[in-house]
Amino acid sequence: MKRFRDPEKTLRRNLWANFRLAVVLAAAAAVLFGCASLSPLPGEDLVLAARKMYTSLDSARVSVVNGFTGETEQEFVFKYDEKGLMTYSYVGRSEGVYLAQYNNGREQFTNDNGSVSALDASDLSFTAYSRDVPYPMAGEGMILFYKKGVTSAGTVSSDDGGTVVNYGYDVHKLGEYDGEGELAGFSVSYRFDSDGEFVSMDQRTDVNIDGEIVSYLYTIYINDRNSVERVENVVDISSLDN
Repeated sequence: MKRFRDPEKTLRRNLWANFRLAVVLAAAAAVLFGCASLSPLPGEDLVLAARKMYTSLDSARVSVVNGFTGETEQEFVFKYDEKGLMTYSYVGRSEGVYLAQYNNGREQFTNDNGSVSALDASDLSFTAYSRDVPYPMAGEGMILFYKKGVTSAGTVSSDDGGTVVNYGYDVHKLGEYDGEGELAGFSVSYRFDSDGEFVSMDQRTDVNIDGEIVSYLYTIYINDRNSVERVENVVDISSLDN
C-alpha cells in the first residue's frame, strides 16, 4: 500500500479517489482564471460565494465524513492569529493509514502511522503558512469547482427551504487518475440553507474495477466558523523526549 506523508495529498486522495494533487488544485484554480467567457451555471453564484466565504474565515473546522459508514475520516482545524500566521492540525484515518500533523508557524509535529517527527523554523523543509501563503486545504479549492469539466448542472429546493446545487463532471477533464480500475463518474452536490449559506458538500466518485462499479462518497462540513479558540496539538510528542 502506498503511504502518503503530506496531509493535503491524503485528503485529496480520499475525496477524489486518487486524482493527482497538482492536477486537482490546478483545476480548482482554473475556474477563477480560465472560465470567464462561459455562461453561468445554475447555482454557480452560490458555489463561488461559498469559496470566497471559506477563504475569508479566521478559523474553522473541516470534517470529511464517509458517506457510507458515517465515520469522520479526516479533520482539519485552522486559525489565523492577529498577524495572519496560521496554526493548523490535521488527522486522517483511512484503509489502515493514520496521519496526524500540527503546525503553529514555528514548529511542526507529525505522526505518520506511529512514527513521530518534529521540525522547526530552522529546518529547510519547514513551511509556515499565513493568509499571504495559505495552506492548500485553507484555499478556495477546498470547495471543488471546475467549470470547464461540468457536463450537467441543476438546482433543487430542499425540504428546509434551502438549495442543492448538483454538478456532474466529465471525468476525462478532471485530470489524471492513478487508482485501481477506470474512473467512471464524478459528481458534486453543494447544499445551502434558506439564506444561501454553505452547509455541506457531497462528492461521489465511481470507479470501474474489472466490470464492477465501486463508489466512494464523502461529505465535507465546514463548522466552527470564526469560533475556534485554540488549535490543539493532535500529535503525542512524549516519545520525542526519550
